[in-house]
Amino acid sequence: MASKVEKRGLMALILVLVISSLPEPALCIYWNWKFHVHLVNAMSDNSKPLMVHLKSKDNDLQEHPLWKNGDFQFHFKINFWETTLFYCTFKHGTETKVFNIFVHGDRYSESKVCKKPNKTVYWKVQDDGFYRSCDNQHYYKMVIW
Repeated sequence: MASKVEKRGLMALILVLVISSLPEPALCIYWNWKFHVHLVNAMSDNSKPLMVHLKSKDNDLQEHPLWKNGDFQFHFKINFWETTLFYCTFKHGTETKVFNIFVHGDRYSESKVCKKPNKTVYWKVQDDGFYRSCDNQHYYKMVIW
């Protein structure tokens, strides 16, 4: 009968063999990547700022005023379980909108906007809605006001 030490050694060996047999993309360690998010106020009304309040389960980035053409940026690393999610409350005058601005592994919106995995996400807030880009040139409407 095998001892506890032998069983642990065997389990460690099996784990190494399983990980080493995975295809290369599966070995990407996303939680070691630094992701960047940019929020840009592209609204026509410059009489009041766009208020943005960003949060995740673990982080509250507080509320920030974003004047016309202003760019609020932040960066972060993915958590170990790769479940990182940031959402934002946007307020402009009497309008309020809340939605997820970053969901790690959100393949639907990633494939709709980005053709390959990207570590930078751009959001442009306009009068008619919220647009997302991965190259800061080609924007796609994702959410309406």
